[in-house]
Amino acid sequence: MSTVDVMQTSDIHEQAAVPQPKQHGKAGGFLRRTNVLTGTGLGLVLSVVTYAIGSKLVPWGTQNSDYSQVGLNALIGATYVAWVIGFMIGIGAFAGPIRWMLGHDLTHDDAEYMAGKGQGKWKYWKYTTDHKVVGIQYLIMALTLLGFGGFFAMLIRTELGVTWQEVFDPNFYNSLIGTHGIVMIIAMIIVVSGPLGNCIMPIMIGSRDMAFPRLNALSFWLLFAAVPPLLSNLLLGGMRDGWTAYQPLGTQAPIGMLGYQICIITFAFSTGIAGVNIITTIVTMRARGMTWNRVPIFVIGILAAAIM
Repeated sequence: MSTVDVMQTSDIHEQAAVPQPKQHGKAGGFLRRTNVLTGTGLGLVLSVVTYAIGSKLVPWGTQNSDYSQVGLNALIGATYVAWVIGFMIGIGAFAGPIRWMLGHDLTHDDAEYMAGKGQGKWKYWKYTTDHKVVGIQYLIMALTLLGFGGFFAMLIRTELGVTWQEVFDPNFYNSLIGTHGIVMIIAMIIVVSGPLGNCIMPIMIGSRDMAFPRLNALSFWLLFAAVPPLLSNLLLGGMRDGWTAYQPLGTQAPIGMLGYQICIITFAFSTGIAGVNIITTIVTMRARGMTWNRVPIFVIGILAAAIM
């Protein structure tokens, strides 16, 4: 047998050893058209529709003075939830689960497309499963949040730097402090475990990717969807009780407090999914010979952070 025949036989065996997803129809469809713009558009449309329908069910306006705070909270809360769900549908997060419920699976071409194959720079604006792309997405998000936090800090310093005159309303000033605090906290939580935990950690333990690539993308885009509700609180009365949400001030806060609450709930889902993914990857996907005594200290630190 010649060397060429041996190489071809080896290639055949290697390809046969890797299970491939079943092919159901042609590649393409909705998944190819999803990106951050479609997610934002569908999220806005669904939130507007939810608000319009909800406002018909809850009395409000000048003609109905019995518009209670409870009804208003339910309406705005439903609008925020509609934004998150609409955005996740528009970004393509539910493409796989919907096909599974229909008895199908993503094609091999779809799986490669989700991994960023042939997309160029557009893969950074899509629901991409490549761990390096997700790590860069986390890095950009962390830097963006730090920018927002720094901008809010400058506004706070502007108020403190002007004597004998109020630059901002006292309630808006308190809201700035609370928003600055939670934005910086979220940024510092993800700035290490997000970029480095995705880009570097799998390579350090000899893994090709994270244990759950689709959940990895889901964790980031849930974080992305959580930011607009948080920032919108400044337009809806703010969060005057600060990022700690002390009681009973938390129950007496204006509508804008709902944006903070939806952000925390969505961010909790995001970090929970990311934590499970990191733990599973480190525990089960280390390369052969990578015992716990040989695991780099950075990976141990990422594991400890994910557990906590």
